[in-house]
Amino acid sequence: MRFPFRNSMYSFLTVTAFFTGCGTQSAPVAEINTDDPLLVEMSETKGGLPLLAVPGPDDGKTPNKSGKVTQTAAKSAPGLLPKGLFGKKTPQQQNTPDAEEEPAPRKVAEKGSPEWLLNEIQRVRLLPLPREAENENESEDSEEEEQPLTPAQEKKFAEEIEKTRAIRRERNFQIIKLAEECLQKTSKNPEQEPIFSAAVHNLLDARLQLALQGDTASIEALYEAEKVFFERSPKSDSASEAALTLVNLAHANALRYGSKNPNWLKEFSKRAQVYATRFPDEAPRSVPLLMAAARSCENNGQAEDAKTCYSLITSKFAQTPQGLQAQGTLRRLQLKGQELDLSGPGIDGNDIDVKAYKGKMVLIVFWASNAQPFVQQLPKILEVTAKYKKYCTVIGVNIDTDEKAVENFVENQHLDWQQIFFPGRAQRGWSSPIAAYYGVNMLPTMWLLDPNGIVAETSLDASNLEAKLREVYTPFLKKK
Repeated sequence: MRFPFRNSMYSFLTVTAFFTGCGTQSAPVAEINTDDPLLVEMSETKGGLPLLAVPGPDDGKTPNKSGKVTQTAAKSAPGLLPKGLFGKKTPQQQNTPDAEEEPAPRKVAEKGSPEWLLNEIQRVRLLPLPREAENENESEDSEEEEQPLTPAQEKKFAEEIEKTRAIRRERNFQIIKLAEECLQKTSKNPEQEPIFSAAVHNLLDARLQLALQGDTASIEALYEAEKVFFERSPKSDSASEAALTLVNLAHANALRYGSKNPNWLKEFSKRAQVYATRFPDEAPRSVPLLMAAARSCENNGQAEDAKTCYSLITSKFAQTPQGLQAQGTLRRLQLKGQELDLSGPGIDGNDIDVKAYKGKMVLIVFWASNAQPFVQQLPKILEVTAKYKKYCTVIGVNIDTDEKAVENFVENQHLDWQQIFFPGRAQRGWSSPIAAYYGVNMLPTMWLLDPNGIVAETSLDASNLEAKLREVYTPFLKKK
């Protein structure tokens, strides 16, 4: 995804492109915890996309649990970006004294100096928004505020929110102007690199907020900034942060538009790969980004892009927990057309091996009694498998940790499947050797084997199960 150069952005960036700066890699931050079981089960997703540093669109309304817009919700409309997006500190933040320490006397910066420009940026950032001052005098616990808004009140708050967005937009443009001037005054002086980096941070932050509000010029400017800062000093803070900004932009738009426009999913994958390749020392940041991009693509039907991300994780970060997960996931993504080697202890004590069922189709179902997506699909799964019982055997691979919970669920739901369940507690749950080996990270996960034991389908759910059963078995029925 390429954008033409923007003259406004290019004019100030060309000043910096010819000077080599210095800088250190930023302190790593963990955008997501890929080992979190909630993430593994994809329970905190939007359209199949793992949530990262940047939220979805700021529509100005925060619904409460009842789904109604209330006065409190309308007044506390979320900002576009969370705090600490980049994991960097400006010089002002780095020098902030502890609460118990006596602050050192501050030297007044000369007007127009780089230090003065950074102070001005901070001043603009800290200016209160119209409703903030009003909210300070109102109780958030007021029962009246939790009452649903009338149409007139909704209209009023919508107007106020739009006014606030306009103010934020104008302030971001102010910050951009101040940051650009600061960059021009510091780019030639290596001793002022920390100030230069702080100005870059503020510039990118402001541009990103505008880009997320749909400002096309800011999107183009961010792509140009990533190119210029990398050419200026490939290992600098500025280059790293510019690349990371594009990752966050692509992820935010993948969250918003990925289901309808796969190009943003592909762009998220691409930007995460670029960041991980260019900044290998940023593993605590780039590995979770790659994993999130891989899962985003996988869950939205972009298998090849997912494989590329997983392959990069296994090649560059093989010794990380995510590297081990990626190895298993690649095995799973490459299963189709292969003979499945899957066996394990049954909950009744007998060994189960899928190879013993050649001649009939076999449906493998990974499940857990507390996985709601599985519970919701189970009635339809039972209906279809009962209908095709003559042609298809079902083998469950259970991911519960409590054997009693499995037995109760099987009894209550009348499951007549054979169940693989490991007796050792260390091999239960997501530590199941089978789930780990094949990188299973969602429940239910279902695979369909043809009568020859070859994996025919891996993208199954209750809605397409019957059609896939008929599709796989029809060629064998004709042969008979």
